[in-house]
Parts: sequence; structure tokens; C-alpha cells
Amino acid sequence: MSASVSRVASNRVLRGAALAAGGLACLVLLLALAGFVYQQTGETRDLSAFPPPGEFYDVGDVSLHMSCSGAGVQTVLLSSGMGNPAASWEPLRRLLEPDFRVCSYDRDGLGWSRDSGGPRDATLAAGRLARLMDAAGLNGPVILVGHSYGALVGRVFAAAYPQRVSALVLLDSSHEDMGERFPPIAQQGFKDLLAGFKLAPWLNRFGLGRFTGLFEPAIDGLEGRDRAQALALLNTVSHMQGTAAEASGWERSAAPARALRTKGFGALPLDVFVAGAWPEEMMPSWLAMQRELAGLSSDSRIFILEEANHPQVGMDRRFIGQVAEAVRRRAAAMHADAP
Repeated sequence: MSASVSRVASNRVLRGAALAAGGLACLVLLLALAGFVYQQTGETRDLSAFPPPGEFYDVGDVSLHMSCSGAGVQTVLLSSGMGNPAASWEPLRRLLEPDFRVCSYDRDGLGWSRDSGGPRDATLAAGRLARLMDAAGLNGPVILVGHSYGALVGRVFAAAYPQRVSALVLLDSSHEDMGERFPPIAQQGFKDLLAGFKLAPWLNRFGLGRFTGLFEPAIDGLEGRDRAQALALLNTVSHMQGTAAEASGWERSAAPARALRTKGFGALPLDVFVAGAWPEEMMPSWLAMQRELAGLSSDSRIFILEEANHPQVGMDRRFIGQVAEAVRRRAAAMHADAP
């Protein structure tokens, strides 16, 4: 009798565990479905609130979005960082518009641009940018302003198409060796960042990025509608798919940047802006790498923005005035040297 009672009790425990597991699975499925619907609803709402402001141009393997404004003769071209849409440039764009024609664009799969479905790296991005400039009729040399990974793309572009760049402005530029030269704890952080970018499309697919505000630190410094527009793009599945593809191509991007160190840029006007609010243990190696980038040209200047963090260098109104002024000084010097 006692064995029979024990078997009955055991069966009840097993059935209870099975029911609990089934209930948990149903709950997870319902939460995933709710997150998916939440994401789809949010993307539809954001698409209506923030339509593409520029034009789409066929560059052969993909259609890229670029927005140009301002009435100046000299063009300033803005290249955003990995994980950031071109919309993150809006405050700097407004500062430059009175004096320049200002163009910002989204690389393959980012922001409003379409996705080629192919690989991404700095060399491919530079080639697509050259074709984009051709398609948009940007024939004269540009002042190229790049932030973070977009600055690395800018360096590769300037090396491949030197006649198309009249000055280069790097805003806290990624360095090709930073994954190896950061302190050990930061090296792991960099690996985690690249891995996180690869996971991000799945987080967005089920609304987790949107719900938790996960990507808000990437646009630290933006305010109001500028912030809302950039965040709407960061929260899309498509943008993070493009970002994940760029992250997967990091090593292929670093290789041509390393090759530049032996060649340099000659006397190309080059300004290097450095965020000074990195963690204390990271600043010595970061500053050393930024000084190396300044050494790529015999006509370079370096500016340390002591209180700015990485995104704020290109987005925060407390700091971007210094960037705009540097662009104006370079343009004025080129105009004065023109025959």
C-alpha cells in the first residue's frame, strides 16, 4: 500500500512539474508574441512620425539614403559611427548649414538606407560612398567629418580617393588596434560590444531595445525631436541588422586602416577631436592612439574635449560648436590658399 501511495504521489509531482513547465513555456511564448506586436506597432508609428528627409541613390548593390541641406559652395560630408544613424548628426548639421552644404548619409543597412544583404567593412563602405557621391552629383572635394567607426571609414575613403577629400575631421575615431591596446578589462568590453551588436537585431525583434531604452546611451547629447528621431531608428530591426553586419566585419575594416600607417595622408588638413571623459584607466592608451591618428598628416591638430564622452563629441551642443568652428577654420584656410 505504501509503495502504491508513493507512486501516486510521484505521478502527481511529475504532472505538476509538467503543467508548470508547460505554463512557463506558454508565458514565454505570450511575452514573445506581445513583444513582437509591440515592436511592429512602434516601428509603424515611428515610420509615420519620421519619414526619410533626403533622397535614395542607387550605388550598384544597394540604395543608400542621403540628406543634403544648406546653401554653401563647400560641401561637408558627415559619416556616423557604428550603431548610429545619420539622424544623430542633426545638431551639428544645423550649426554648419549657414556656411556649407551639409550632407549626411546612412551606410548599407543603417538608418533609412536599404540593406544589400552582403558583407560590410570599411573598404566596401568607402567604395559605396564614392558611388553615392557620384550619383548625388557631389563632384568637388568635401570636408569629411567622421565619428567613431565612421571616422575609420573616412580615413579609408580619404586614402582610396584622395582627390575627393579636402580636409578630414575625426571625432573620437575608432582605432584599428584598440581591441588589442586597451587595458585588459576594456579589451573584453570591446569584444562584448561587438558581440552585443550581433545580438541587437534579436533584441529589437521582440521589442526589448525599445522597452528598456537599451540604445539610449548611443545618442547621449541629443535632445527633443533629434533624440526621438535617432532613437526611433536605433530601435528598428533593420538598423540593428546593418549594425550587426558592420560589427562582424570589424577585422576586415581594421586591416586597411593599419596599412595607412606607413603611407599617411601627406599634408591633408586633419583635425582630431578626443573625448576626455573615458574611464581613467583607458585614457592613456586612447590618447596615445588618437595622437597616432593626428600623426598621419603633417598638417594636423588635436583637440581634447575634457568633459565629453564618446557620443557627445558629435552630438552634444556643449561641444559641437568647437567642431563646427574647426570646420570653418579649415574651409577659410583652403579658400585663402586657393589661386
